[in-house]
Formats: sequence, structure tokens, C-alpha cells
Amino acid sequence: MAQAPDRAALLADHPVHRIAPVGDPYVLGRWHHDRATMKGYAFEARVFLKSLIRRNDTQRFLMLGRPRSGTTLLHRLLNQVPGIHCDGEVLHHAVLSPRGFLNRLAGIKSSRAWGCKLLSYQMLEVQRIPDHRAFLDGLLADGFRLIHIRRRTYDQSLSLSCAQVIDQYHIREGGNGAALIRHLSLDPDRFVDQLRWNLAMLDYERLLLADLPHLRVDYDPDLNGPANHQATVDRICDDLGLASGPVAADLAPTGEKRRIDNLDALHAAIRKAGLGFVLDDPAA
Repeated sequence: MAQAPDRAALLADHPVHRIAPVGDPYVLGRWHHDRATMKGYAFEARVFLKSLIRRNDTQRFLMLGRPRSGTTLLHRLLNQVPGIHCDGEVLHHAVLSPRGFLNRLAGIKSSRAWGCKLLSYQMLEVQRIPDHRAFLDGLLADGFRLIHIRRRTYDQSLSLSCAQVIDQYHIREGGNGAALIRHLSLDPDRFVDQLRWNLAMLDYERLLLADLPHLRVDYDPDLNGPANHQATVDRICDDLGLASGPVAADLAPTGEKRRIDNLDALHAAIRKAGLGFVLDDPAA
């Protein structure tokens, strides 16, 4: 009987490595412009210098998920809890040593707990980390807690496609743009490509984290609606061994501010491509 391939082989040969990402800021279907900048290296150098004179034993965590899966909302909620400092995409630009950079950045913080968010595409397209499993194993050994944030792929891809078209990813509650309704038409073939890439990315995340200790947060129901926010933050704080605190979202749901005028055409293209299950399966 043939031996089943091990997890490392499955990750190395996963379809996500062969599917071109969709939409800006990718160049020629693959190259990400956040690699072609010195911003990350300059940030890394400043953190390294500070770490020479300051080293705190700060509890640390990493939020991992796809774009538009709820990572920004959760990071803003956690920042309202006393004792927690949660940064955004600190690995948005390429650095020399992602693991070392995260540990040094955590060490210069004075809060009881520090964390940040990492979008899964950044491991592949920006940081070009050669072994993602070894990277996460190393962070766990360093004391990081992992939080996997998931969202139904159809909703996540629709949100991402709309944000790419209008170049607006978040709306502050009460902001000037909160009352605007944007009518959009999305290219059906492009959206199908968006779905394929994000389905592959979610499957890759699941495989990567399958037997690693992590806390799972689902956009539905954990983040979709203010009534669920407090319980989700309380659960995370309990996992971190910290006292929670009152939280309230300061971002308006962008889905309520746009209308897709060609949903029927999108759904027809999805079913024609053999991906109709994403319209019905909340776990897809």
C-alpha cells in the first residue's frame, strides 16, 4: 500500500502555489510590490536597535487569516482591552527575518500582551517564507499563541473584490462615507478566479494549522454583529490568561454600503465553473 504523503509534502505541493492571486497590487499576476520597497527593512532595523536596550517578557499572539476575513475588526477590538497592544500588518512589507522581527517587536512593548495580524498571502507573496510550518512552529516555541480567523469564502471574496474595485477597505462608524451606497458590477470571470484563489488559500491555512494549537475565530458568528464581539474578545483574553474589558466596534460593515448590480451573472458564472457549493456551504 502506498504511503500517504506527509503534511510537509502536501503543503509544498499545494495548489495555492500555482494559482495566481487576483487584483491589485499584484504585478504580472504574481509579483507583489510590497517586496520592492525598503520600508520593511528600515522598520526592522529600528526595532532591532531598540531591542538592544529594551527586552520585556511580553505575552504574544499572532492572528492569521485571509484579507477581508475580520482581522482588522478583531485587532481594533483587542486594542480596547487594558493590557493588550495589538498592531496591524507589521509584516506588510518584506523583512529579512520575520520570526526574529516579531519577537523583537514584542520584546520592546511595555504592555502585558502584544500581538499583530498576518494575512496568509503575506507569507507567500511578500515575505516569501520558505517553510511556513517551521515558521509557525518556531513562533509557538517562542511563546506565541495562534488565532485563526475564518470567514465564508463567498462573502470574503465578494468583500475583497468590491474593496479592490473602489479602493476602500474600511469605513469608520460615523464617517463621512458611511451613508453612501455604491452600485458595482463585478467581472464574473475575474470573480470566479478570486474565489478559486481564496478557496485554495483557506484550504492551505487549514492544512497548515491542522495539528497546531490555535484558537479559531469565525466571522460568522463571532464577529458579524456587535452582540457577538464581547464574547469573542472575552474568549481570546481567557486563552491569553488576561482579564477582559468592554469593547465596541468603530468600523461600519462595508457590505451595507454597496450594492452588486449583477449578482445573478456572478452566481451563474460560479455554478458554471463548478463552484456552486460556495453559495450554499457556510464552511466553504
